[in-house]
Amino acid sequence: MVVDFHLHVPEGWVREGVPPREAAERLVEFMDGAGIDVGVVLPVAPYVPNDYVYRLVSYEPGRLVGFASVVPNPADVAVRELRRAVEDLGLRGLKLHPGMQGFCLRHPHVVRVVRCAGELGVPVVVHAMLGDLSTLYFKSGGHALPSPDRLEDYEWLPVLAPGTRIVYAHMGGLFGFREFMAIAAGHPNVYLDTSYSLVTVVGRLVLRGFRCM
Repeated sequence: MVVDFHLHVPEGWVREGVPPREAAERLVEFMDGAGIDVGVVLPVAPYVPNDYVYRLVSYEPGRLVGFASVVPNPADVAVRELRRAVEDLGLRGLKLHPGMQGFCLRHPHVVRVVRCAGELGVPVVVHAMLGDLSTLYFKSGGHALPSPDRLEDYEWLPVLAPGTRIVYAHMGGLFGFREFMAIAAGHPNVYLDTSYSLVTVVGRLVLRGFRCM
């Protein structure tokens, strides 16, 4: 079975009023063309609502798994919405994006939300592209900004939320993959999502190899 752990619903689909059923059909069509059996849908709040993801995945429950997203500050509001998304809607995880949602991982409100996800038994996927702005070109609406986080923030988060499974998306990016591999090796609750970065890193290594020949 091939699982794509990092699928996005384009914000434009929501803005243009694409029905959830049609959105599900589009995603599955893409998956079929790429040989993907199951896709994990990662929204970014507030641009893609949790209710939209819930309705989308309900049309293809065997092919699509939906995650929730919340803006983690203020924490009271974020925790309430996260609990609703997981307990009432049945969404299976949490997606956070510091650059698009405008927060720092070291903020106490963020830590509280991440801990809540652990209490609910769901993983947290955190966009992590250390010093690599290349994926910003793929973000619609001009919302993406350079992440204010530092490497030590990513190192501290699994310590501050030891009961939460944390997935660092893009394994730190082209300029941070070594550091994030070290973080994952040192913390049993940290995993790495290799989307984008693995292909890019391998491509760079291959190019260097050709240059050396």
